[in-house]
Amino acid sequence: MPPSWALRIGLHTRAGETVVVGMDLGLKQRGVLAMTPALRQAIGFLALSNTELSARLADLQAQNAALDPSPEAEPEAWLGLMRQISPPSDQRPRPPPDPQGASGGYDTDRIAEGDPGLIAHVGAQLPLLVRDPADRPVAQAFLQALEPSGWLGADLADIATEARVPIARAEKVLRQLQAAEPTGLFARSLAECLHLQAEEKGLLTPAFLRLLENLPLLAAGDIDALAAACGCDQDAVLTMARALRRMNPKPGAAFSQAPAPARPPDLVLRRDGEGWIVELNAQTAPSLRLTGSGASPESLREARALVQALERRHGTVLAIAAEIVARQDTHLRRSGPLAALTINDLAAATGMHRSTVSRVTAALYLKTPKRTLRLRDLMCASAPAARRLEDPLSVDAVLERMRAIVAAENPARPLSDAAIAERLLPEGAALARRTVAKYRGLAGIPPRAARRRQA
Repeated sequence: MPPSWALRIGLHTRAGETVVVGMDLGLKQRGVLAMTPALRQAIGFLALSNTELSARLADLQAQNAALDPSPEAEPEAWLGLMRQISPPSDQRPRPPPDPQGASGGYDTDRIAEGDPGLIAHVGAQLPLLVRDPADRPVAQAFLQALEPSGWLGADLADIATEARVPIARAEKVLRQLQAAEPTGLFARSLAECLHLQAEEKGLLTPAFLRLLENLPLLAAGDIDALAAACGCDQDAVLTMARALRRMNPKPGAAFSQAPAPARPPDLVLRRDGEGWIVELNAQTAPSLRLTGSGASPESLREARALVQALERRHGTVLAIAAEIVARQDTHLRRSGPLAALTINDLAAATGMHRSTVSRVTAALYLKTPKRTLRLRDLMCASAPAARRLEDPLSVDAVLERMRAIVAAENPARPLSDAAIAERLLPEGAALARRTVAKYRGLAGIPPRAARRRQA
C-alpha cells in the first residue's frame, strides 16, 4: 500500500496571484539527500510514462520473488495520491465544467476511428529514419517533444538528459529525424525549419543562408537592409523572399491541431466544485506490493527499494503537476493566455532539481476537461519586462495583447512595430522592434505594409 499522502495544496492570493504556500507529501525532508537505490530508481522512472513504467516493472517483478507478479487492482489505494487544488480566494462566477471531461478514461475507439495526427504520422516513419534499434528510445524522446507546429518544444540538452545519452548522440538522432516528411519537422527554430526546406529544394546559396540569418529584417519589410546583409540587390532579395513564401513555416499544422496522444494520459485533471483534483490515471498507474514470503533477504531489500522508488516517482509527478495546475488556474478555467511558467520556476517552487522537472514535464501527459496535452504545453516563457514584476507577462499574454492592439488600429494607418512596442510598454513589456517583429510573426499578424494593402 502507498503511504498516507496529504490531499490539499494550501493556497492564498497576493495581488490577485494564486500562490502555493504548502504541500505536505507525508514524507520527511532530510538535510542531505543520499543517492540510495530507491532514489536512483525513482530518477530513472521519471522519464517514463505510466504505460512504459508498467512494462519496466513487469520485467523487474519477473526477476524478484519478493514482488507480487499480479497485484490486485486497488483503486482506493491511489486516492491518497491525488492533489486537491483549492480555488483562488476571489469567487467571481466561473464557467461550468465541461461535461465531456468528467471521465478520466481514455477513448481508444475515437482514436482508432479518427485521422492519424502528427505523432502517428511521424511514428510510422521512425523505423525508416532511425535504423539503429538502440537509438529508438532517443527518437521517442524527440517525438514526445514535437509540437503541433512540427517544431521541437524542448531544448536538445533537455532531450538528451531525458533520454540519458550524450548530446552528440542526440544530435545524430535529430539529424536522422529531420529527414522526415513533410520537410521541416523537428526544427528548433523558424530559421532551421526553412533551412531544411531550402536545402531540399537546392536553394542554399550564400545569399539565401544570410537571408535566413536575418529573418527579423524580412518580417519588418526592410529590403534595403536585407540587400546589404545578403550582398545582393533588392530584386534578388525579393526573389528569395518569394521562394520563402512558398515554404511551410509550420509543417506539422497540416495535421490535426489537437491529435490524440500516442498513448493514454498519465494524469487526469477534473473539477471539484470551484477547485481541481489532479490524480494519477487509475487505468495506467502501476502499483507494486511485496509477497511477504518465499523470498531471500536480498530480494526483499531490492523489492522494498523498488516500492519506495515507485512511491517517490508518483509523489514527484503529482507535486509538479499540482504546481502547474495551480499556476495555470485561470487558463484552465477560461482558456485565456498561459501564465509565465518555466522549468526554473517549477524547480524553485517545488524544491526539485530542474532536470527532474524537465523529465516529468517532457514525458507525461495530462487529461484536462477539454483536451489531453503534455505538462510542458502548460508552460510559457516570460516576455522581456520594463521592470521587475511579481507577475511577469508571459509570451502568450503578449501575443494575445498584440492581436487586440492590431485589431483596434485604424486600417488606413496601421501601427508600426515601434508603435506596438510603445502600446505594450505601460503593461510591463519592454520589447525591441525586432522582438515585436518576431512576436508578430508568432501571433500571425502581417507586417505593417501588408496590413495597409489589405485595408
